Amino acid sequence: MIKKVLIALVIALTVVIAQSFIINIQAPAEELTGPVHWYTFREAVELQKKNPKPIMVDVYTSWCGPCKMMSANTFGNEIIAKYLNEHFYPVKFNAETRDSVAFNGVVFKNNNPPDTKRPVHDFAVSILDGKLSYPSVVFLDEDIKRIHTLVGYYQAAQFEPMVKFFGSSVYKTVKYEDFEKTFVGEVK
Repeated sequence: MIKKVLIALVIALTVVIAQSFIINIQAPAEELTGPVHWYTFREAVELQKKNPKPIMVDVYTSWCGPCKMMSANTFGNEIIAKYLNEHFYPVKFNAETRDSVAFNGVVFKNNNPPDTKRPVHDFAVSILDGKLSYPSVVFLDEDIKRIHTLVGYYQAAQFEPMVKFFGSSVYKTVKYEDFEKTFVGEVK
């Protein structure tokens, strides 16, 4: 019994050390610069009214290692970034921000006390239907209605077919499984 507990502790400690290593070797998501032109949600909604196209929301937190990897490796990929910039209004939303978000007559806030360890914003809760997992990427159509939510880290080559499926509006007439069978990606 003691041996099983020790093995579990070693595994847990290894995961904690690995996660802190990932967090410490990468810059915070707010500091990442890259080829994607990120908008606030408000800017994206306003732009979408003038020139309709889908909105893609990257819901992340500053402490999330996989979020930082997604920012650097996936959104940092030139092919992915170019496609996002041309076919979406990409939004990067920190699920713990203190900024208010107004949408459809509702003002979403982070009403948690300032000393709360992980103060989740009401907009993150709403857009993710309370299923808080980071990173999460939410695709919204031209009417700002949710099409689909991707949960977790995706490498650029994994993300490419999905972003092109939702960005090309082919999702309206074709199942993803059928689209994926004939998809030829550019990301290597």
